[in-house]
Amino acid sequence: MVGLIEQEPILRLKKLFDAKEFDEIITYCHELLKNNGDNLIALQNISTAYIMVGANDDAIKYCEKILEKDPTDEHALKNKVFANEKLENHNQVIICCDNILDKHQNDIDALVAKGIAYNKIGNHEKAMENYKIVLNNDEKNIDALMNMAVTLKFLKRFDDAIQYYDTIQKLYPNVKRASIEKYESFTELGEKDDAFLAAQGITIDEANKIKKQAKDNEYTIQHAFSLRRFYELEKNNHWL
Repeated sequence: MVGLIEQEPILRLKKLFDAKEFDEIITYCHELLKNNGDNLIALQNISTAYIMVGANDDAIKYCEKILEKDPTDEHALKNKVFANEKLENHNQVIICCDNILDKHQNDIDALVAKGIAYNKIGNHEKAMENYKIVLNNDEKNIDALMNMAVTLKFLKRFDDAIQYYDTIQKLYPNVKRASIEKYESFTELGEKDDAFLAAQGITIDEANKIKKQAKDNEYTIQHAFSLRRFYELEKNNHWL
């Protein structure tokens, strides 16, 4: 019977979150906290609900109540990171991420958030250090790949940025931003043909084949690209 009573708030909060009734969650958690100000379930859920309604200062207040009892509480630290991101308290984001990383040194979310915070305060080298740690553990992580590429482009290291955008194109061909940013990077380098092919979503390996075909046949890049697309379409159709 006691177990069922303990489960009741959890089940009710789950239903409210599923229904996105965040104001009702806040009201209910306040009721729980009147009976027990240290109710961890209520403190965790009210902080999350406050984030969902954009009341980030209130979210942080309840995160800190949890952290007073347990400075390593991951739920509270991650909520505090998110709320501080929204408030653009970038140095606080870094501190919270460091607290998470003290316990879990390869926490992907914390490393990415820390990297972005360093970008926001202009420390781009520190930002890239964090993205590199992510990629050492998960070489396909889209957030780290994109943030690394964008940082390098911002630093005008266009050749390096292009390599990351190319990797994204290969792994995530539906991420159109990579093609656009790669096009812009090639344009900054004055590489018009490569810029054109990048804008079409062509990877560097495929671009080199198209450029070779154009050179061997004295075609323009646009002509060689159009022919390649035509043959690809023809190959995929079952025509007599």
